[in-house]
Amino acid sequence: MTKQADIERLERYDNQTNEYTLAIITDEDHASQIALDSGQTAWTSKLRYDRLHRYEDAATGKIRYKFEVIPPEQGGEHQLISLIAEGGRGAEFSELVMYGSRLMTFDDRTGLVCEIRNETQLVPRHILMTGSGDEEFKGFKSEWATLWGDQLVIGSHGRKRSQEWIKILTREYGLTSVDWRDRYRRMREALGIGENGYVTHEAAEWHPYRRQWLFFPRKISQTPFDNVRDETDCGNNTLIIASEDFSDIRTVAVGDCDPERGISSFKILPGHPDECIGLKSIEIGDRTESYLFCFNLDGEVLQEDTFIGDYKCEGIEIL
Repeated sequence: MTKQADIERLERYDNQTNEYTLAIITDEDHASQIALDSGQTAWTSKLRYDRLHRYEDAATGKIRYKFEVIPPEQGGEHQLISLIAEGGRGAEFSELVMYGSRLMTFDDRTGLVCEIRNETQLVPRHILMTGSGDEEFKGFKSEWATLWGDQLVIGSHGRKRSQEWIKILTREYGLTSVDWRDRYRRMREALGIGENGYVTHEAAEWHPYRRQWLFFPRKISQTPFDNVRDETDCGNNTLIIASEDFSDIRTVAVGDCDPERGISSFKILPGHPDECIGLKSIEIGDRTESYLFCFNLDGEVLQEDTFIGDYKCEGIEIL
């Protein structure tokens, strides 16, 4: 019997695995626009490969992780180019997911869904539209994605009504739009956020062994959205763990909170399904920074924030 895609993804490696190759993708917003040698306007993103090492600390006996950069000249950095844009913006890729043998990425400006092939080739497979897909000619603001059974689930911030829908893709790229308003509301309630506040989601995983949804909000605020305050004061360290139907939700604090840093992506480690690797990003005016960290689902930090670049990384996956 063929395993479902979510189980297959977690069982690509066993519990003896202690070294992983990572894929990390950037979302460079306005800076993504470039001119090709042909004179044509295009949009670009960086795809970088790095290594992650898992080991047992000899002094404490605790599990720890170490991040290793693969230099560009050794194949650690590649350029992706898109010719599809909306409102003069494109290639703002917000997530990476292995769907079987396909490495998938999602443009949070245009709604474009692509396969990445041969490290530099973008193969368009779908364009997702905002909300239910019927209201407005506008791309879906894809922010998080995960596998649920054999399906690929793609979600948005949840901060606005149109961002409370999710998109479900099958292996053949069949599409369904589902209203998740109640689930986003239950997560806000679990965080104690009233009607004047908001939660911004950019990172989520479905855990097929636990049958639980894991959400790690990027921003949490008890007051209405204000761009300046959102950039500097609303980063958080709260992991949401919800049952499959969201009827039971609890929260776990992971390390210390740095209000400038918010979670932009995380993944469960294949072979070690109670441990995760994640990205944190800073976006304050023209200042952007990205950090990598590791943690377990009890809230223990296994690797402190490690600086990886002065640009915004929004998607991570284990190859």
